[in-house]
Amino acid sequence: MRYGLLSLIAAVALGAPAQRPPEARELVRQSIRNGERAWRNSFDYYCVKRDVDRQFDSGGKLKTTDNDVYQIIPLGDHASFEELIQHDNEPVPRDRKLKDEKELQRLQAETPGQKQRRFEKLESERSYMKEVPDAFDFRIKGEDNLPTGRAWVLEATPRPGFHPKSRYAHMFPYMRGTLWIDEKDLQWVKADAVATSTVSFGFFIARLAKGSHIVIRQIKLPDGSWVAKQIEAQASARTFLVFTHNFEENITYSDYHKNGAMAAREKSPGAGR
Repeated sequence: MRYGLLSLIAAVALGAPAQRPPEARELVRQSIRNGERAWRNSFDYYCVKRDVDRQFDSGGKLKTTDNDVYQIIPLGDHASFEELIQHDNEPVPRDRKLKDEKELQRLQAETPGQKQRRFEKLESERSYMKEVPDAFDFRIKGEDNLPTGRAWVLEATPRPGFHPKSRYAHMFPYMRGTLWIDEKDLQWVKADAVATSTVSFGFFIARLAKGSHIVIRQIKLPDGSWVAKQIEAQASARTFLVFTHNFEENITYSDYHKNGAMAAREKSPGAGR
């Protein structure tokens, strides 16, 4: 499974504070704790994921577009599987369907211990989130009225003297952004970030260019759970100092539910088993 680089900046909307603003860093720290619990709970939901990836050449001309739709299937014990159900608005080829079915069966047969080990690996890869409160200086700019309710608007700038511990936390000194934190549930509603300088990863194996931009949005479900809604990224990256990738990626999540009805598969052209 491929994991992208995600993080935070942009937009405004001020309102007269309805209550005394909390201490900004502690507000972020509590929102991170709440967000991690929400992320763990999100594995209980079926949902539909659409991933639109556009690749551009060095002159900005569109080269390729991939439009993939997945059904995310919960497997229990904080495990899930992404089954491809549509590619470029066409049914999935039979060989890919068979491959996914075989992999799904393998994962469903895993023991709770095996699923736990895979989940612990995911947690380790997300450990950079716990460093966010200490990686930035935060300033509460005001409040914003969003569909999910009122939210604190915080400006985040790199904190001098921060020493990253995890791999992806090394990008924080080169990022700045804005956070929208729900006042009632203390959850991130939106994070908007931009790279202010070129960031290198893995001893120059990869570089993320200055100006790369990412926006993350969450929604609150009727049952009170917070889940991912959208991830938008515009970036230029180099891998192994040779291959340049200029891309835009838009990932959206919808149709969250806890029952086993495969609504997305039923909507997919040519779907069926």
